[in-house]
Amino acid sequence: MDGHAHVLLTQFDEDGPLPGVGCSESSKESSSYRGSGSGLLVSNNSERACRVGDGNGDEGAATRGDIASRESPNNKAFRDFRSPEEEECTRDLSSAEEEQCTRDKEEDDFENGFSDDDVRDSDYDTDLEMDDDKWLYPEKYDHDITGHRKYLHVCRELGIKPVRYFLEHIQDVRLSLRHHGLGPEAMKAMAPPLQMNTTIEHMDLEGNWILGEGANYLCWALRENVFITHLNLSENKMENEGASFVCKLLLANKTIERLELAGNEIGDQVGEMFFQLLTKSNSNLRHLNLRHNKLEDGAAQWFKDALTDNDTLEYLDLSWNNFQVKGCVLLAEGLKENVGLKEMAVAMNGFGLEGGKALGEAIKANRTLLRLDASYCRLPGECASVLAHGLIHSDHLSMLDVSYNCLGATGAFELLKGIEKNEASNMALLNLGNTHVDVKFRDLQEKLKEERKLEVYHGGVLEDYKVEALVKVEVDPMEAFTRDPFTKLKEWVEKAGYRLIDLLRHFDKDQSMTISPEELRHGIAATNIPITHDQLQILVDRLDKDGDGEIDFRELIEEDRKHRKEKRDLKKLHDEQD
Repeated sequence: MDGHAHVLLTQFDEDGPLPGVGCSESSKESSSYRGSGSGLLVSNNSERACRVGDGNGDEGAATRGDIASRESPNNKAFRDFRSPEEEECTRDLSSAEEEQCTRDKEEDDFENGFSDDDVRDSDYDTDLEMDDDKWLYPEKYDHDITGHRKYLHVCRELGIKPVRYFLEHIQDVRLSLRHHGLGPEAMKAMAPPLQMNTTIEHMDLEGNWILGEGANYLCWALRENVFITHLNLSENKMENEGASFVCKLLLANKTIERLELAGNEIGDQVGEMFFQLLTKSNSNLRHLNLRHNKLEDGAAQWFKDALTDNDTLEYLDLSWNNFQVKGCVLLAEGLKENVGLKEMAVAMNGFGLEGGKALGEAIKANRTLLRLDASYCRLPGECASVLAHGLIHSDHLSMLDVSYNCLGATGAFELLKGIEKNEASNMALLNLGNTHVDVKFRDLQEKLKEERKLEVYHGGVLEDYKVEALVKVEVDPMEAFTRDPFTKLKEWVEKAGYRLIDLLRHFDKDQSMTISPEELRHGIAATNIPITHDQLQILVDRLDKDGDGEIDFRELIEEDRKHRKEKRDLKKLHDEQD
């Protein structure tokens, strides 16, 4: 090119530079601009001109239309991404475009709240002349190391309003954008600055409905990220499309350890991709939450095989999916063979009798599991003996939640006897939810609490003559929720027009900002809340989470948060059944 410097203009995609796109200049004073996320390189001097060649030596004036016509089909998802440096390259094409570019820059300055730094001579060094300082201290030479200008530019191109919180916290170690109503377009605008970010380690995007399209943009931005370890994408309606993008990202990523994908309507079709993700040799994933999706028995086979092979995953939540007896048996078989899980949740799946028996065998064989949530699983009293047999041989399990099942007083007693027979048992908490127990259960519970510090939650102690009539009663989850003592307390609070802090003040007679069990009893009696003596004791035990004998505001809020989530889950289940 007769000594002219030639540099390539590349775009935001994985296909590399477009063929025949370049910039030339006729001055001896030439230099290269270091593009950041886009890889853009631009030659600068007072007489520069930007040219587009056809690959055979012919050059013509470059226009946006020319560049767009040369885009590859794969560029479609990201072809609108143009960095401020790309706008710089096209500034001299015509006087009209120069005026427009000036106006754009003024808008940038207005949105940023500050002007660019003065141009320094050191910015015009060539790559050959670049000194060590430019590599060691890029902030002195790169005016957009945070990606702010890129983000504002793309927002303007897409016609969307920038998210101020994102701009203010993009350099935080923990970035939380929960329930900001982002959607896929906002995710597209955030992709360029996220691609170049090196500070965020925990990213929380829960509840933004970014859809599968937004998941594509995000995964593109993070494909080479080595800093993020925690990623929360729950409640984003990504469905199978978005889940596929996330799985592909993690198949290549070696740093993400915690992944939250709850409430995304993910179905069986991506079961195999999760199998590949969980069985890859270099996986660092420790925590996987797939709660409240649409996984069924087809995916259960893939998870069973994955659990058999995987020894690095420590937490798996498959609660509130659509697994039936066959799928639940497969999950239990996978747990039986697993050697890495420390906590597993399978609540609100249809285990039934056969699934319950398989779960008992898994408890017996597994040697790493510490916590198991099998609440709302339609476990009948007939499977209690197998579960109890598993507890006799388990010396690691420390928490078992079988609340809101159909175990009955006899089944509950069998479980407690299984714990008693195991001298090496590590059990610290047995949650039976609303299951009523008998007098002999209470006596054994008190003994184990004294000897082993075992905590047991149940639905109250019944007289012997009442037990037999309740053994065969199956519990409807919504009915159980309605009868729950905290539900009754909340109903009274709402009818009275109170907040939880008002409840605390109303019952707190000594103004200590805590409620003693006695104050709670007097307060409930004075307000005629329909709570029985046994239910009141359950309520006290549940609210006093730290066991100090006092109920403070933090404990009330924690129980309220748990209660509201349970209510949402039950409503979703009811809507799905309708």
